[in-house]
Amino acid sequence: MRLIVFLMLVLGFVQAQPLTLGEQYLLRGYTGNAMGKIWASALRFEGVEVLTNSSSICASLSGAAIASYLEARPNAQLASVALSTPEDALRLVSFRQPALALIFGGQTDAATNNALVKGVLAEAAQRNYGGAIFIHVRTWGLGSVGQAAKEDASIRRYLSAKNNLFAVLVDGNAGEVRVAQVRINASSGDQEVAQVLGSQKMGEAWLALFRRSL
Repeated sequence: MRLIVFLMLVLGFVQAQPLTLGEQYLLRGYTGNAMGKIWASALRFEGVEVLTNSSSICASLSGAAIASYLEARPNAQLASVALSTPEDALRLVSFRQPALALIFGGQTDAATNNALVKGVLAEAAQRNYGGAIFIHVRTWGLGSVGQAAKEDASIRRYLSAKNNLFAVLVDGNAGEVRVAQVRINASSGDQEVAQVLGSQKMGEAWLALFRRSL
């Protein structure tokens, strides 16, 4: 029995302890802090409308990002909207800020997040919103933006013509957060990284939480 346990440890079959809810909030605090700095410095957003679902984990990330952004730009224009249904994009989102931030993940299931993202992008396309669109790492990783583009030709045309789509990406192996200019393929609707604009090393505590969350 001891030999089996030893082999499991050596081969990496013993998984790390799952994050507690408090640790989930802490992880989003680290990530949100970095995102706010990216909005303020790397991307130089003059204002942001932060869009998220109604989950507590996404709320913690959004709050951390807003606080970090305001620390750098205390007079910036800001709005924050929690969406429950795709129709909320028409009812609650102003589309009046220089940038939109799509933060959809947390405890909300993928199908709901995808529907919320599609609702926002459909309304942005309808209005021909010209501001930047920033996509959170989880939202990009789920493929929510590309899925919306594949399902709706008007969204695909709108997004494929934009040169101000950005995403934050995390490389857990390298221990880096990267901000990238991204794009949607006009033919396929696939999500693509156009270029990496910058990177930041993750601190040990942040990286450990991120790796345990996978």
